[in-house]
Amino acid sequence: MDVHKYKADFLARMHSPQQMQLLFNHLPDVYFFAKDGNGKFVMGNDQFVRQCGAKSEAEIIGKDDFDFFPPGRAESYVKDDKYVMETGNSIIDQVELAPDPGNSINWFITCKVPIFSTEDKIIGIVGTARDITRAGLALRPYTEMRAVLEFVRDNYSRPIEIKELAALVHLSVSQFERRFRTVFQISPLKHIMNVRIRAASLQLTTTNDTIAAIALDCGFYDHSHFTRNFRKIMGVSPKEYRRQYIA
Repeated sequence: MDVHKYKADFLARMHSPQQMQLLFNHLPDVYFFAKDGNGKFVMGNDQFVRQCGAKSEAEIIGKDDFDFFPPGRAESYVKDDKYVMETGNSIIDQVELAPDPGNSINWFITCKVPIFSTEDKIIGIVGTARDITRAGLALRPYTEMRAVLEFVRDNYSRPIEIKELAALVHLSVSQFERRFRTVFQISPLKHIMNVRIRAASLQLTTTNDTIAAIALDCGFYDHSHFTRNFRKIMGVSPKEYRRQYIA
């Protein structure tokens, strides 16, 4: 593939500077990327290229999320991309977990907006992501909860009480729950569940551990509790999810 022609052909069809401006009005560009209508990368800044584990932009052009990220994470990205391209709506300031090439887990705030052609057709998306741990004052509402996010990340395998989390940020339980929901648009309990399910998704596709063992390792008290919640969030059972990625 001639990656330079691939990029030039896409840019020649793009005519939506106002969408680019909208994106950067919301966030400074830390990680920047653009994809075509098939979910293939056509642009990426140096920070994003490194996040993909690549050395140059040419290495990501024409490839998609599944070429660089674990299946569960790639599926989440693709789901959001499809929403933007199918509805024309933007995703602004969405908080999510994202693994880096070293397999550590970081928190990012992402934005995605549609790219329109000169015929006013959606032909792709453009997005940015900011690492909460490196962000400045603009992200103060999120960084105030950093201790909570890190605690859940490091302790999801054991029972976590909301009062523990509230104490980390010196709030009452009711104050903490209101503040957390305002910042992240979900309850603390749902956040804990999401972290556990994401951790389980990774183990299901990267280890040969039994589903029961993964359930216990990710903080679920029994197999049925794990399966019920996994299906609710991921849409399939743990066994079905594993079968999709492990031959």
